[in-house]
Amino acid sequence: MKYKVKEVAEFVGVSIATLHHYDKIGLLSPESVNQAGYRLYTDYELERLQQILFFKEMGFSLKEIQKNLDHSDFDRKRALEVHLDVLLQKKKRLEDIINTVYKTIESINGGMKMNPKDMFEGFDITDIEESKKKYAAGGFEHTLAVKADGTVWGWGNFGQEECSVGSEKPLVPLLSNVKTVAAASGHYHSFAIKNDGTVWGWGSNDHGQLGINANEDYVTVPIKIEGLDHVVSVSAGVFHTLALKGDGRVWTWGPNWYGQLGNGSYNESKSPLIVENLAGVKEVAAGFFHSLALKGDGTVWRWGGFGDSTSEFPIKDQSPIPVRVKTIDQIVAIAAGGSHGAALKDDGTVWTWGYNNEGQLGDGKFVNGCSCEPRMVSGLTDIKAITAGGAFTLALRKNGTVWAWGSNNYGQLGDSTYENKCEAREIPELNDVIHIAAGTKHAIAMKKDGSVWLWGSNDHGQLGDKKESKRNRPYKYFQTT
Repeated sequence: MKYKVKEVAEFVGVSIATLHHYDKIGLLSPESVNQAGYRLYTDYELERLQQILFFKEMGFSLKEIQKNLDHSDFDRKRALEVHLDVLLQKKKRLEDIINTVYKTIESINGGMKMNPKDMFEGFDITDIEESKKKYAAGGFEHTLAVKADGTVWGWGNFGQEECSVGSEKPLVPLLSNVKTVAAASGHYHSFAIKNDGTVWGWGSNDHGQLGINANEDYVTVPIKIEGLDHVVSVSAGVFHTLALKGDGRVWTWGPNWYGQLGNGSYNESKSPLIVENLAGVKEVAAGFFHSLALKGDGTVWRWGGFGDSTSEFPIKDQSPIPVRVKTIDQIVAIAAGGSHGAALKDDGTVWTWGYNNEGQLGDGKFVNGCSCEPRMVSGLTDIKAITAGGAFTLALRKNGTVWAWGSNNYGQLGDSTYENKCEAREIPELNDVIHIAAGTKHAIAMKKDGSVWLWGSNDHGQLGDKKESKRNRPYKYFQTT
């Protein structure tokens, strides 16, 4: 059946001018135009119009909606499931606000006095609640962010074999009801943890890195990782992955060439396996081929090995089981670079170890070798968070400034140069930062106002635009609120 534009406007509840505008910008064109000049729409166009209106309800711009609907991986059913999750969250929030209005009126009429918590029930205060922070994560050639409504957004190369400069991927709501994400530091795979503690993965699976125990080389739609629940964090290396459960136990999967799964063997696993003899863990971090775990007692444990098995970077400090990183304790946070590790002590100092060929240890030297003993990064105090990329490191100070050192050939240090630095330097014009993340060759910062800032390599669109192949200073790209 075909419908004239006036009929569509009437039963949909939009103006004829709106439909004409959608046609003009290429968002929604009629199926045909008859001899009398009437635009005619079929059920196919009506289904697309429904999706447009759903996306508008979620706050998408028309440009973003068109990117989503025209993307080759767009799945109507999956999009509807995401819409439903978000709308149910909005419904719950509106119900809470309505209840707050009733209570306030009752209080004004002489009823029970409201406490501060009751007065603001239903209002979104994610900017000031630590437990409701929004997160971003960087991968090898892609970037992910979680908006305040719990949807995951991504851009860059998620596994395509050919992806030239500026091949922008749309900001797609891949999942909803998510509390945090972890982008792989290696070959194009990603994970998200939903609020119910389940883990969902998508991207490359040619080495079993998704943990789905299937022979699919690539997964376009997020899939639940079976056998994992109550997960609080996840970290991905080149091909292997770590998941930390709420009980302090660590689960790993993927290739195990250098013992990076920590199970005492060198056998791969395409499904999650528990790391034996390791308990009380509160944080995990995966490098290219090594793994780190921070225990609640402030000690750091490692397994796998630094390097990439080439003659220039042979595997060093290798172990197939967790062993303690000596000489450091009272650690409150860890980070794993490609072939180096970093730890934050409770006194605000940063300690690093591993390969140092590009100054990623921040000890004032460039050394073509591996230093297995942690050393303090000089001149750096009052640090509250750290992250590490392929061969560079970032630190967030308590005053909201970001400091960087190591490889800078793609501008990943954000200091307007492309020169490597072996000492920590403040990134100019970047302040009020609350969260930092790093990919292999690019970096991400999130400010207090919810804005996301990007810099470094853009050779696969991981900075989200088509302008340059790399950027050596941060620029604002994305708003999570």
